Amino acid sequence: MGLLDKANDSSTKAKPAAKAVAKAKPVAKAVAKAKPVAKAVAKAKPAAKVVATPAPVAAKAQAAKPVKVKASPAGLPENFEIASPNARRIAWFVNFVVNLGPIFAFLFSVAILDAFTTIFALVALAALIFNLIVIPIMSGRTLGNFISRTKNIRSNGLKPNFVHALFVNSTGILALTGVVFLMVFAGSMFSAKGSEQIWASVWSVLGLIFIILYFVNASMKRGSEMRQGLYDSMFGAFLVKHVPAEGEVSTGFIGKLENMSSYGDRYTKRQEEKKAKKAEKVAGQVAEGAEKALSDKSGDDSTDVVEEAKPKKVAKKSTAKKATKKTE
Repeated sequence: MGLLDKANDSSTKAKPAAKAVAKAKPVAKAVAKAKPVAKAVAKAKPAAKVVATPAPVAAKAQAAKPVKVKASPAGLPENFEIASPNARRIAWFVNFVVNLGPIFAFLFSVAILDAFTTIFALVALAALIFNLIVIPIMSGRTLGNFISRTKNIRSNGLKPNFVHALFVNSTGILALTGVVFLMVFAGSMFSAKGSEQIWASVWSVLGLIFIILYFVNASMKRGSEMRQGLYDSMFGAFLVKHVPAEGEVSTGFIGKLENMSSYGDRYTKRQEEKKAKKAEKVAGQVAEGAEKALSDKSGDDSTDVVEEAKPKKVAKKSTAKKATKKTE
């Protein structure tokens, strides 16, 4: 009996302990349920990483080097020399003769000879096309440039568009055309009526524009250090001395034009000799003037010495006379 009582007591004690353990299990479940919160926090971390990733990309974009835009060079290129005034005069004279000579011959044939007008007209037109269009397209130069050993270049060292040569070498022709337009149509502006008056006004204004452009181009050349005219400034061109590059040999038609530069060289040589003779003559005159000035100055000094010496002699004579009187 005693053993049975002890067993019952132990079973009754064990049951409350099991109940306590059973009651404690929900707490553990509650703790287990709290784990998803930690998982949610852990899942929120990748979102923070996504936000933080653009920062290095932006830093790399800022660190990238900016693209450099190559600016076209401005001014006269290196290893080139501006054409001398003598070379400019040669080029202007040759182009004037080639472009306007046949035109003057055509006007002379029309006004005085009253014959051969068609032939002179064709010659004048062929000369203009040859010197203003054909040669500039082939070489970028005109007959005047070949004979004077000059050429037009841009700031990058390349030849300008042939339109530049067309404008530069036709300035005088356009001015002459403007004078003719004014002479022919200026009177009709005030006397004619209707469409005739309108066309007379248009041609007169056009002729006046041609004349103004000529004087503007000339004034800009005089005021420019690089001797750039209106069309030179528009195309960024410079008239420079032509020096063939190493190994550059012109053949064919262009070679024959290059050989024409010997005429310009002879003229330049004669002009330099004349300048040298004038400089020697001026130096001789200056030396003679200096010698005359020195001789005149030396002559004036000698007369001053003589004049100073005379009173001393007079004083000596007076003292000598006084001494003789005393002795007497």
